[in-house]
Parts: sequence; C-alpha cells; structure tokens
Amino acid sequence: MFDEVSREISGGWQIVKNLYSGIRGFQDNLAEGKPNVWRCRAGARYLYVCEDGLVHYCSQQRSYPGVPLIGYTVDDIKREFLTPKSCAPFCTVGCVHRVSMMDFWRAPQSVPVPPSMPVDGRAGL
Repeated sequence: MFDEVSREISGGWQIVKNLYSGIRGFQDNLAEGKPNVWRCRAGARYLYVCEDGLVHYCSQQRSYPGVPLIGYTVDDIKREFLTPKSCAPFCTVGCVHRVSMMDFWRAPQSVPVPPSMPVDGRAGL
C-alpha cells in the first residue's frame, strides 16, 4: 500500500510542483521514517507568535522559547539562528524547509541546545 500511495504522490504533476519548491527529499525521508539533516533557523529567520503574544519556534513547537514578543530581542534572534533544534530531524513544515535551503552553504549552528528544550526530535508533535 505504501508503495502505491508513494507512486501516486510522486506523479507527473508533483514533479512540476517540486520544480517550484525546489525540495522533495525531506518528504520522502519522513515518509520512510528517516530523519533529515538540515539547519532550522526557527526563532530567527521566522518565528510563530501565538494568540497570547508569545514567541515560539513555529506552530508545531509551541513551548519554546515561549516569551512575550515585546521582550524578544536582537540577541534572542542571533542566538536562535545559531541554535540547533532537536525537533528539526523530523520536522514536517515544508515552508520552513524551503527557506532553509540557503543554509546548506552557511556556517553550521554552534550554540548548544537549551536545557529546557526537549531532546527527543519527535517531542511536541
């Protein structure tokens, strides 16, 4: 069944759509239960502000950093740009993967994962 669904998803029209987005491999990895190796810049290049005015990495990780937008500073943005995200290997957010494509040519992330962030890559999903 998986192979049949996978073939259907990978049909001709999907190839045209992938030319626009420029990515597809991350989706195939997720469908096969494999992690992706990439640099998520959540909290820096993009962030999610919830209805309570709190900053979160994205809509899927609504627990960190969880601080008011009014107090989110340039220092926070710089730190989060360099911080690896433990949720990144199994992230399903396609637009986030698209905007990260340029990061394959940038310096790696170098700030340790904060102790309050879950270390299980599937946490929060």
